[in-house]
Amino acid sequence: MLRPREPQPQTLPEPDPVLAFSVFLLALIALGLFVAAILAVYTYATPAVELPLVVAMALAFSLLLFVNVLRLGVRQLRQLRAGR
Repeated sequence: MLRPREPQPQTLPEPDPVLAFSVFLLALIALGLFVAAILAVYTYATPAVELPLVVAMALAFSLLLFVNVLRLGVRQLRQLRAGR
């Protein structure tokens, strides 16, 4: 008969900084889209106000994409070096 396994202490996993950064940027982009929608409906000077906001959201999304592709590349290089 097998002996019962000793209980392992429950520890929290280490947070992934890239994941936290991605969630932050996605929340920021969602907030920017909400503000852009409000500005489009309730202001008459929409193009002058929304252009910087839309450009900032596009840059944030590009940064988000770049960081995640870089993370994927680093992960693939680590697996290749480890021989998996």
